[in-house]
Amino acid sequence: MDHSRHMNIFNVSDLPVTQIGAGGIGAATALALAKMGVPGITLYDNDVIDYVNLSTQLHKVSDVGMEKPSAVARMVEEFSDEIVVSPHFERAGENTKFRTRVVISAVDSINARKDIWKAVVNSDRVEWYLDARMAAEQFQLHTVKLDDWNWYEALINAEDESVVPELACTAKATIFTAFVAAGLIGKTIRQIVTDITPPRKLIYDIKGDDLIAI
Repeated sequence: MDHSRHMNIFNVSDLPVTQIGAGGIGAATALALAKMGVPGITLYDNDVIDYVNLSTQLHKVSDVGMEKPSAVARMVEEFSDEIVVSPHFERAGENTKFRTRVVISAVDSINARKDIWKAVVNSDRVEWYLDARMAAEQFQLHTVKLDDWNWYEALINAEDESVVPELACTAKATIFTAFVAAGLIGKTIRQIVTDITPPRKLIYDIKGDDLIAI
């Protein structure tokens, strides 16, 4: 695949990433990063595609019953021939060893985010951590540079899973929010490789057409 059209804007050819989550945000993000030319994606998810996922996630009807990371790996191979996706059908937790400079979290549980953050902090390779979150029509992205992480540590420690309303993941998502999320994550990767400091927190209220960068 010819990525030369990107070269005057960004070059991500030496930036493999680790991504946790292959559902709403994750599937669309993996495809966007592959199209941008990210050379490899290590992808974690322990979920299987169900019919309820089809309207809000970038999976095909024929994928139902497949492990999500394997389905995304196959999709990326079809759309972007040279990008290698390494699927791991498992939950990334505090003991996971991350081996890339960038880790992207696209999970829908506070407790899962806390475990992933512990693994990020314990890694000596991670330089950037992106925590992507989606409600039905709102997207949030926390971007953490690992030499400036105390603010995020305070934020994640203050969050409590028990006060979050119990909703099915399909009630937290819309497909257009997933595509918006993938685009904004791609934009953040572009900023990282071009030495532009991304905002620590990006909030996009799609329904209200309100974009806030902090």
